[in-house]
Amino acid sequence: MSKITKNNFGKKLAKYGALSLAIAGVADATGQVVYTDVDPDFVGGMGDSFAIDFNADGTDDIQVLQSNNGNYELVQALPAAGNGVIAASNAGYLYASNLADGTAIDGSGAFGSFGSFCAGPGYTGSQFCGTGVGLIGVQFDAAGNTHYGWVRVDIADSSNFTVLGYAFESTPDTAIAAGDEGSPLGVNEQAFANFDFFVSNEQLNLSAANAMNNVTVFSILGQQVVNQKLSGTNETVNVSALSTGIYVAKVSIDGAVKTIKFAKK
Repeated sequence: MSKITKNNFGKKLAKYGALSLAIAGVADATGQVVYTDVDPDFVGGMGDSFAIDFNADGTDDIQVLQSNNGNYELVQALPAAGNGVIAASNAGYLYASNLADGTAIDGSGAFGSFGSFCAGPGYTGSQFCGTGVGLIGVQFDAAGNTHYGWVRVDIADSSNFTVLGYAFESTPDTAIAAGDEGSPLGVNEQAFANFDFFVSNEQLNLSAANAMNNVTVFSILGQQVVNQKLSGTNETVNVSALSTGIYVAKVSIDGAVKTIKFAKK
């Protein structure tokens, strides 16, 4: 799978938005799971934060940050107001739960308004201190709908953290498995030999070794916005009427389907 990437992160705040995604770096998106590989990994230290906008709607859904509360250092997951992170209470304090791969993240989760990854020495409720790569579960609101996602992190100690990637389920009120990055389904590699795509001059350009049959474009929240018949090996789709943002397109060739994601600037 190719990757969504962003380079030149700001040390104090790094975020993904529709305007900042390099088209050449967007990922294959399959089913309804939308995965972002943070490449290069974001490495944070004292006072640093990393903001995640899961669905690229311009609103940050959660931050991973390092701070000092006046008594000790800590790395924390801090959702936006109304959102939540799966956390467990220990001695009256919320600690982010380190989820096993495949754990269902849905409405049954115990979501808190924050969750500490790793607090200073002596705080035994921390589940991420020096344990290697781990996963947290997130619940967030998008356009009045509830979505679930996960964030993959590596927390060295209460002052140093790394964010490696994240994903969300774009179908509202639908569970996602922790660590699920989606996978290409129904893609016949022979049918899609030499397949390529890019956006230029308000056109989505598609090319393949074999004639394409159809393309359907969806918004990041699953709304169909384009449905166009195709017949050649080089085709264009007019996207000038689409709003700025991220879109998923499904291209078909002789019954095989390729799912791609592109940015409309």
